Amino acid sequence: MIKIERGERPKALTLEVCEELTKIYSENRDRDVWNCPKIKKPLKEALLKMSRGKCVYCECILNIESKDVTIDHFLPKSTHANEVVKWENLLPACLRCNREKGDYEGIIVNPCVDSPKDYIALDSKSRYRLRGIDEKGIGKNTIISVKLNDIQRVMVPRMIEWEVIRQRLVNILEDLEERGYHKKHKSRLEVLMSECMPDCSYAAIKAANMLDDDNYKRIKDILTVEGKWTDKLEIYEDTMKNICLQFV
Repeated sequence: MIKIERGERPKALTLEVCEELTKIYSENRDRDVWNCPKIKKPLKEALLKMSRGKCVYCECILNIESKDVTIDHFLPKSTHANEVVKWENLLPACLRCNREKGDYEGIIVNPCVDSPKDYIALDSKSRYRLRGIDEKGIGKNTIISVKLNDIQRVMVPRMIEWEVIRQRLVNILEDLEERGYHKKHKSRLEVLMSECMPDCSYAAIKAANMLDDDNYKRIKDILTVEGKWTDKLEIYEDTMKNICLQFV
């Protein structure tokens, strides 16, 4: 999870429309009023823009393969019917995360309000497994309620994406040490770092692993000595530091 900024409420979701749809839902809880034709398209577009096209919980890219865009009600609609179409209560989530969270009533991380890295960290022994770190247990509640350590559906995909990047770092370093610096090395590193940016899948995990990787550190040292550590690379690194989870 990474911190996201909630954008402006879509124009189609006027106060009048909210009141109308909330009333309809209060009278018939089987109505998916958040998928009402008058708001469905602009609402999902606004939510996807807000989350950079990702599920706010597991960070998978939405709208590919089986990862459909669903609208999650942060405060469950079953007990907060008056917020069923309230902009501040809606989040984009993949179908898996939405179903797992369900009507969970405990306090969990709200990525539009909270900084996830204050509540969730990576296990230093299992570099793709999340751990709650706050004293109130909010991070732990989040991980358990959304099953963010689901091995097959969540942990394996983020492990695969990082391991691909890690091997490419190994390749860059081996080539650097064997042949000496060439501009292609900086370009290849830029590509790998760009894959750990906030708009990429599993960014918090990939950024953490890259910053902690010995191959990456060695490549940076070599580029620095060669005078090739650029402002662009520095910006990429600062961005990764801002979103990465810590290891505990």
